[in-house]
Amino acid sequence: MTTAAPAPTVFTPAAAVRGTVVVLVGRGENPGVYARFGTRLAFDGYTVVVPHADATDAEVTAALVEGEGARVLLGSDAGALRAWSIAAQNAPDALVLAALPLGDGDAPADHDAEIAARTACPVHRQVLDADPDFRWGELTGDLPEHPGALPDVPTLVLHGEADPIAPVEAVRALTAEVAVVRDGVHDVLNDQFHRIVAARIVTFLEGVAKGAGFVEAAVRETTSRKAAPLHVSARLDYALRAIAELIVADAGPVRCEQIARSRAIPLNSLVNIMIQLRKAGLVSSRRGCEGGYRLARDAAEITLADVVRATEGAIATVPAGAPWGDLERTVREYLEERSVLELTTGSNHA
Repeated sequence: MTTAAPAPTVFTPAAAVRGTVVVLVGRGENPGVYARFGTRLAFDGYTVVVPHADATDAEVTAALVEGEGARVLLGSDAGALRAWSIAAQNAPDALVLAALPLGDGDAPADHDAEIAARTACPVHRQVLDADPDFRWGELTGDLPEHPGALPDVPTLVLHGEADPIAPVEAVRALTAEVAVVRDGVHDVLNDQFHRIVAARIVTFLEGVAKGAGFVEAAVRETTSRKAAPLHVSARLDYALRAIAELIVADAGPVRCEQIARSRAIPLNSLVNIMIQLRKAGLVSSRRGCEGGYRLARDAAEITLADVVRATEGAIATVPAGAPWGDLERTVREYLEERSVLELTTGSNHA
């Protein structure tokens, strides 16, 4: 005998209903972790229905069909893949996909690592820790299949810039129209910037329901006098600081928390940077209680250019022709002639 899934959790507006949002939860989650999100959208006039994780596709579709106003399907993590598939078969009025798990990220090794990967919001961390029904360790679980292309409905894609579970690059490869939350991690709907994420969703919903929107501002042709001719990103600076810490602590693996604390790097940003460095073959990682990161090659063999390519993708982006070609070559030669060992010794060992 098949047991029916528990009834969905519903958040209802106090006044007129502008639309209905059906939320599909991610791996390990249950409807209770979306109480704050559901309450906020209900305040803006949207009924939010959060089916249990065991609800069938037919039950999810029924919740959409029975909804008032614009009917929107929203999913996070594995729920986003499922929402994508359901929308391909039964097109809603709009689709919201958060934390699409498309990339090859790092699975958290323990409870603390999973908390850090999921959210940087202290309130939501307490919610997860206090929830007896939350299922830890499921971010390594199997993922549902999804169609090859996004459905032909208005779609909002939301993703954390520093998501270590699903690196944002894979989502950008799917669509250029991604709303990326600066320093956001995996549970982008319940992360430290949940308010601006909810506001972005409401703006999107208003456009779907009422055709509301903003006129695009004209592109200014003048260049700010404050624009610098050469810019070193915070991402590159953090990567070099992290490598310097690995050089100093070469006796064994170093955890991200230690690097972040020692070198004054935001932990959420560091996690994503270390994934980039690992994929570039500059560092290696080991899981477990004694795990962490270490250099994959001798520090004298890793050039500053290697780190720039790993984090930025290219040494320089300049127009073709003189004098820009000479500039790009000069910068490239400078970086390729210096190893990361100079970060701690100050001399050239390349």
